[in-house]
Amino acid sequence: MSAKIWSSRMAFIITSSAFAVGLGNIWRFPYITGEGGGGAFLLVYLILIILIGIPVMTIEITLGRMAQKTPLIGYGELTTHKSWNLIGWLGVVANILIMSYYVMIMAWITAYFWEFLSGKIFHSASSGIAMHFSNITSNYILILILILAILSAAFLILRQSLQSGLERYSKILMIGLIILLISLTIWSATLDGAAEGYKWFLYPDFSKITITVIISALGQLFFSIGVGMAVAFVFGSYISTNQNLIRSTTYIVLADTFFAILAGLLLFPIIFSYDLSPDSGPNLVFITMSSIFMEIDNGWLLGALFFSLLFMAGFTSLISSIQAIQNSLADRFDISELQSLLCSILIIFSISIPVVLSFSEFSFTIFELNFFELLDYLTNNIMLPVGGLLIVLFAGHKVGYERLKIEHNGHSYIHPIWRPIIKYFIPIAILIILINGIR
Repeated sequence: MSAKIWSSRMAFIITSSAFAVGLGNIWRFPYITGEGGGGAFLLVYLILIILIGIPVMTIEITLGRMAQKTPLIGYGELTTHKSWNLIGWLGVVANILIMSYYVMIMAWITAYFWEFLSGKIFHSASSGIAMHFSNITSNYILILILILAILSAAFLILRQSLQSGLERYSKILMIGLIILLISLTIWSATLDGAAEGYKWFLYPDFSKITITVIISALGQLFFSIGVGMAVAFVFGSYISTNQNLIRSTTYIVLADTFFAILAGLLLFPIIFSYDLSPDSGPNLVFITMSSIFMEIDNGWLLGALFFSLLFMAGFTSLISSIQAIQNSLADRFDISELQSLLCSILIIFSISIPVVLSFSEFSFTIFELNFFELLDYLTNNIMLPVGGLLIVLFAGHKVGYERLKIEHNGHSYIHPIWRPIIKYFIPIAILIILINGIR
């Protein structure tokens, strides 16, 4: 049995939503949407959320509750073969790799927050905002110091109990996140070009829906809600058996989607108001948005608020992810929570070093990709989709529809249509998209 349990159903929903609502929503979703053609990408994303996102996340959380253990031993507990624990290892390793570059991006955000708050960016960016971004990311000593500070803050929170640590701070950060995001979105709605931004974001151009857009939407879905990162499984192991998982998971995924759409409603009106390109890629919030804040009245304040918003979104996901890694290592190797927490943070920091150096003169390439690009490709294009595929295959063919149905009996009705969806439709859909994504 899991030694931890959520203080309430609402605590589980808020904390899980805080995990899902991270940089995937505020940083990654807008630029991926920009590259995918705006409304066309949004339409595909919403369809995949309903058909794949909610079912797969519900399955992973359900498996965690059934096992009442973390994924490095939990999958084996649900069957007679311990080899199925490899699915858990895939998730935990993917989580570690993602956090190793995730924390670097948070360090960039922290640097930009201070640059705007202090007004320093208005003096040092005379050579161009793109060059300024390059100067910050290549300052590996500064970035590594910031990473240490961020991981230290995570350590101080996670060394406390589940209720005093992760639950409590997730609630606080979510409140701040909601206030800031809604406030900035209302401000962006007052800009002259807001209507054009809304139109581009909300009205799909069906000619732009391609296999590339579908693959991109699936990758974003897994990255955003955290499917295949072992977090949902771990959080599921903390849940009591009398909770309606389908309803709770639906709330979590809808909250995540709401924040992603709200981020689009914030950013695209600003971008179109200043005649900038929405398909600026990963640098959208650092270069495009910074250049806008530098031109407007009170830009230092708006810039500082915007990057504090990004930081809060990222930090909630970071502490949830480390909690899952920590508990998984503690269960698997029978070590104390303090030891597993220190081990988790040390591993993430160690891998983050070559990630940070990818933007310096010490950068190296593997298969023509620097280390950051390699980890981003491996995790989002391969490891998370493969993890999602294996989770569904395990649930549908090894655990079985009947056992899943019994787990939900008395709390929610599962229509028989879900049997072929879980066993065949979702695995085939993920496999087709995965194969096309690797090509």
